[in-house]
Amino acid sequence: MGVYRLLLAVLVALSHMGINFAGLNPGVVAVISFLIISGFVMTSLIERNYNALSKVGLFYVDRALRLYPQFLFYLCLSCAVIYFLLPGTPQAAELTFRHIVANLAIVPLDFYMFGLAGTELMPPAWSLGLELCFYLAIPFLLIFKLRGVAFVLSGAVFLVACLGYINTDVYGYRLLPGVLFMFLCGSYLYGEQAKGRLIVAATLLGVAVLFVAIMAGWIERRPFNAEVTLGVALGIPAVFLLTKLRQHPLDEFFGNISYGVFLNHFVAMYLLRALWPLAYIGWYVEAVMVLAFVMSIVSYHAVERPALKLRHKLRAGVRTGAAQAPGSESVA
Repeated sequence: MGVYRLLLAVLVALSHMGINFAGLNPGVVAVISFLIISGFVMTSLIERNYNALSKVGLFYVDRALRLYPQFLFYLCLSCAVIYFLLPGTPQAAELTFRHIVANLAIVPLDFYMFGLAGTELMPPAWSLGLELCFYLAIPFLLIFKLRGVAFVLSGAVFLVACLGYINTDVYGYRLLPGVLFMFLCGSYLYGEQAKGRLIVAATLLGVAVLFVAIMAGWIERRPFNAEVTLGVALGIPAVFLLTKLRQHPLDEFFGNISYGVFLNHFVAMYLLRALWPLAYIGWYVEAVMVLAFVMSIVSYHAVERPALKLRHKLRAGVRTGAAQAPGSESVA
């Protein structure tokens, strides 16, 4: 899974440098796989550690310790690069108190289209806002067994958006109501329940038909509806198969640096734009990726690993408390 996550981060970076494949935006396709992976991982995490209302707050702390350390590091680095090296640019115009606070909160980044946040300081971070919205919802969906209802409602919103009756980009890709079912596809892949597998298989078939219809011109192609349907059609089998494989140390290494690459490639682009203002072609693309990889390795060891230890202590404490509570069930 680690190599796959790094590949997805690279595809997001390439898309931000204007690289498409067969007229399709690879970054959008990659983001959908990230959503499916998140649904799988969060369900596993909650079922094993935080499957009670009293533990929801601890789940949020766990997620904050995951997202924030490297995010804050690269946000500060991005602001410094913009302030000192890119004055007078659209990025510099967003160095205001309101925009910085919105970035720090993360969630407003998912609602940038409504003017709640800017998108120039950390452009990929809008999807972290979407992730946080999912994190806020998923414990309650699992604890109160509301996944099925949420899946149907979200799928309906997505279909209406995909067909263009409401804004396709906003409600079919950016906001939680239209993409929650994609997260939940990953959620249903966790465990061995036949009903969940049937729901995911039916979804896979449905989005594959939608993709073919869009590419054939039977359904009007709108912003990212082809990429999103392709992302679901490719992401479901990829996540299903990869979660069955045993993790290799090298795979773990690649997974560890994937989050940094996802966050930092714009910092690398800003640095190279300031120092060598050339088009995003040839060696420039390679230089961005090399710089992103190097920065990610450094930030993982210097920033992420200390937070990782705190997360492990938090989960160990939750398991110990559950084991010691009278009548409690053991947690694997």
